[in-house]
Amino acid sequence: MEDIIKLIEKAKSALILPHISADGDAIGSCQAMRCVLSDMGINAVIYAEETVEERLYFIADGVRVYNGDTIDYDTCIVLDCGDEDRLGTRKELLSKAKTVINIDHHRTNTGFGDASLVVSDASATGEVLFNLFRAMGVTLNSDIAGYLYTAICSDTGGFAYSNVSQDTFKIASELVSHNIKHWEISRLLFDCVDMKAELLKAEITKDIRSYYGGKVRTVVISREFADKFNVDPKELEGLVDLPRRIRGTEIAVALKELDDKIRISLRSNGDSDVSEIALKFGGGGHIKAAGCSILDVTIDEAEKMVVDACKGAI
Repeated sequence: MEDIIKLIEKAKSALILPHISADGDAIGSCQAMRCVLSDMGINAVIYAEETVEERLYFIADGVRVYNGDTIDYDTCIVLDCGDEDRLGTRKELLSKAKTVINIDHHRTNTGFGDASLVVSDASATGEVLFNLFRAMGVTLNSDIAGYLYTAICSDTGGFAYSNVSQDTFKIASELVSHNIKHWEISRLLFDCVDMKAELLKAEITKDIRSYYGGKVRTVVISREFADKFNVDPKELEGLVDLPRRIRGTEIAVALKELDDKIRISLRSNGDSDVSEIALKFGGGGHIKAAGCSILDVTIDEAEKMVVDACKGAI
C-alpha cells in the first residue's frame, strides 16, 4: 500500500478508469478517487467505456465516455477491474501513462500495472479505497463518504451477500457518520426501477429455464425481446436474481444480448465457484458472483456453452 500512496502523491494528472459495463462499485469508487485527487490538487478525470446506466445517474456527474479522445495525463488509476481486457477500447490508454495503478478486490485480478493493490477478501473496491484513504491521511467529507458507501452498498446487495464482513459494517458505520443519506442511496440502487423494465422482467420470469434437476437456472434476454418492450438491455439490472431466488437453484445465469456480444452474469447460492466458469470465457469475479461476455455466437449458443460449463461446477 505504501508504494501505491507514493505513486499517487507523485501524480500531476490522473485518468481514472472503471471496468466495462461499470456498476455501482466501479463508478462510486472512481468518483471517490476523483474527489480525493482533486483535493490533493491533482487534475483527475473519469473515462468510462460507455454511458453510465440510468439507475446510476445519481453518481455519474462528470463521468466521460471515451471515444478516442486525446488526453494528457501521467498516471492511470484502474479501479474494480480484474484485467486489462475488461477496459475495452480504453486499454490503449495504459501504454500512454507513465504510471499505471491497479486497485481492485476481484480474486481473479491479473496484477497488471506498475503497482497493484488487490484485496480479495474485501466486499468491494470501495472498501479497499476506504482503507487506502485512511492510510493516506485523507479527511473524509460527505461527498467522498457517499461515493464509498454507494460502492460498498452496491457490491454487497445492500449488505445482504456473503462478502460482507465485520469490517464492512464498521466501515459503513463510519461512512454514515458523515451525514450521508444512506437510505436514499439504497433506494436509488435497488428500489427505483423503470416500469417497462419491470414488465419485461415479469414476462421473462415465465420462461426461466432449469437444468440438471433445477440446480442451474437461466434467464435469457434477446435483443428482439428487449426491443418488443422498448428497453435497452444495458439498463436491465438484477435479472440474475430472478432464477437465483428460486429454491433449489445452485447457480443462476442471466444472458443479455447486446449489440456486439452476449453479456453473462453468474451467481452461486452454494459452494459452486462461478468465477471459474467466467474465467473459461475470458471473464472473472468472485466465488459467488462473476461475469463474462461471449462474442460471435447467438444467445442460444451462448446459453448452451455456459450451462455446459456449469455442469462441472455443481
